[in-house]
Amino acid sequence: MQDKHHLNGWKEISSYLGRTVRTAQRWEVQLEMPVHRPATRKRTAVIAYPNQLDSWLVRNCNCLDSCDGYEPTSSPADIATLNEKLLRLQREADQLALEIQRARGETPPPIGTGSTDQTSFRQRPD
Repeated sequence: MQDKHHLNGWKEISSYLGRTVRTAQRWEVQLEMPVHRPATRKRTAVIAYPNQLDSWLVRNCNCLDSCDGYEPTSSPADIATLNEKLLRLQREADQLALEIQRARGETPPPIGTGSTDQTSFRQRPD
């Protein structure tokens, strides 16, 4: 096997990182991942050096942990985890809606009424 000193294109870069091409491109834009464009134009071929990517990964490991939620998933365990997260966020949204009602001096509906009417949360005219 030939020893490579650089990675050619998004496919090789993303494969090296173990992520999708789209994620690698997003990391370049949002997290300044070190890629190089030999033609110095915005939309052209890219290369990357494994040693630079490795250093960048170490420096940005905390940021990358929070970005992992954007990876496509099909694993049942991942789907279950996402469903749990969705339910937690829905409960938090419901709690915030109640806090908004209380702050406005409105009486929240009794628990268990199943009311999903969101009209009381619309912006009131001044």
